[in-house]
Amino acid sequence: MLCRLQLLPPAPGPVAARLGPVRTLWPAPGALFAELERELLRELETARAFASSVGQLLAGGGSSSPGGEPGQSSSTALAQGTAQPFAVRQDVRGFAPQELAVKLVGRKVLLTGRKETQSEDGKGSFSYKYEVFKREWDVPEAVDTDRLTCSISREGQLCIEAPCLAPAVVPTKNVPIQLSPAGGSEDQANVSRAQG
Repeated sequence: MLCRLQLLPPAPGPVAARLGPVRTLWPAPGALFAELERELLRELETARAFASSVGQLLAGGGSSSPGGEPGQSSSTALAQGTAQPFAVRQDVRGFAPQELAVKLVGRKVLLTGRKETQSEDGKGSFSYKYEVFKREWDVPEAVDTDRLTCSISREGQLCIEAPCLAPAVVPTKNVPIQLSPAGGSEDQANVSRAQG
């Protein structure tokens, strides 16, 4: 960008009339700033598109692509401390329910899929394929893990869900208000401590 040959208009004077336009390796300021501005606008557009896609993914708008492998997932599980239910969707197309295992270990949900296929080409040769995938998710503290459920849709989406914990019933208690005499012994004790 800095080494383009630029033609500048001739400077006024008798020598410039004989030389014609002056050639320089430095770009004219207007051309330099126009190119920098175009480059900056391209970078801003790229950053804006990236931020928009990340925002959609964080808002739960992201989903697995229909032609993707079983390893792709989208999660709407929210950060700990929020009172939102736990929900995770995982694409498990190609796996039968008996080839999947969902376990709860502490506050983690572990999903494992194992699949074995064997095929023959008709000429006496066999091919053997063994597929394994594992996924894990942290369950927020505000979620009731005892009520965790799993289901598979007809489209091959495994859904793992758990509701929020019921809010704890906080006992209420009336606290009596005591009247103290104006200028009582407490006020005099505080004054004497401040002076001493």
